[in-house]
Amino acid sequence: MTSIGLLRDKLRARGTDQAAAIPADSIQLDRLMALTACLITFGLFIDGWAHNHGQVDDSFFTPWHALLYGAVGLAGLVLVLTHFRNVSRGCRWTRALPAGYTLSLIGFFAFGAGGLADMLWHEAFGFEEGIEALISPSHLYLALTGLLIMTGPIRSLWRRESDGSWGSVAPIVLCFTAVTSVFTFFNAYAPIGGDLIVLTGLRPEPHSLHDVAGIVPFVIQSNILLGALLFMTRRWQLPFGAITLLLVLNSLLMTWYRVGESGEFIYALSAGAVGLLCDSLYQRYGFTDTKRLRVFAFIMPFTFSLGVMFMTHILGTSVWGSGGLWWLIHMWLGVPVLAGAFGYGLSLLMRQPAIE
Repeated sequence: MTSIGLLRDKLRARGTDQAAAIPADSIQLDRLMALTACLITFGLFIDGWAHNHGQVDDSFFTPWHALLYGAVGLAGLVLVLTHFRNVSRGCRWTRALPAGYTLSLIGFFAFGAGGLADMLWHEAFGFEEGIEALISPSHLYLALTGLLIMTGPIRSLWRRESDGSWGSVAPIVLCFTAVTSVFTFFNAYAPIGGDLIVLTGLRPEPHSLHDVAGIVPFVIQSNILLGALLFMTRRWQLPFGAITLLLVLNSLLMTWYRVGESGEFIYALSAGAVGLLCDSLYQRYGFTDTKRLRVFAFIMPFTFSLGVMFMTHILGTSVWGSGGLWWLIHMWLGVPVLAGAFGYGLSLLMRQPAIE
């Protein structure tokens, strides 16, 4: 075989390898997609804010929907442009996105189809009211496909090590904050906020339904947040402030889209205090020791619930004018213990007991 033939074969082999290879990981793409995940979450919450504050009517075409779908469209544009750029560089059509992002691109097109389905659903069955909007199958489908888009950076970065600095884990923290806030949004039938006014003032008789209205949000909300933290720390070393950022941003979003009185934003103060406590414990002890992991998994939801109860007491006496928390010690201490017990259970799922 001539030297020209050998050169031609080498070039063909190189072209085949390039077409078969997945594009290299890109921290720039991770950061950009993490930002779009935050925009999608903001679009979701501003739509929820509009519904809770009487800013929408029975119409699919609203400026609030436009913000949400615009954020999804921006994420799709980033993915499509990245895809075609890599195809032009020789990547195979079906392998033109970095690892973790093909599912995000599928989610983008599925979300578009879901938007059409949601519009047809409204035409067929009318518009949802209250909690119905959180449980509607078309909305749950949109949430699922939106999460496929938003979790691209998590899937991508899961394959790579990080040095624990903010520069390397910022996309992770932002994505988890956005994704976790979507989960708490769709659990807003058990909210932390103005609805807790039922726990303030004079103790009603009977009070069983009021007790349930308090127990459920404290246990669910705190453990959704804990689940996100445990999942993150299973793979990455987090810098100081990451836990605080997640808790505070989530608290601000969950308060803002339901807020009746501006004073309700003090819930972010308790979230910040719990976040700083958890950041300090995590940085000092880490989770390499299973016993310390178990303690952390109890302390986080326990202190989070206790902090929310304290803020509710302040709001009742100083903002709502209804009076302080009427729960007796059986409830105001027992509910945080229950939340902590659920957190302890989550730690067992994360790290099973050793077999002696």
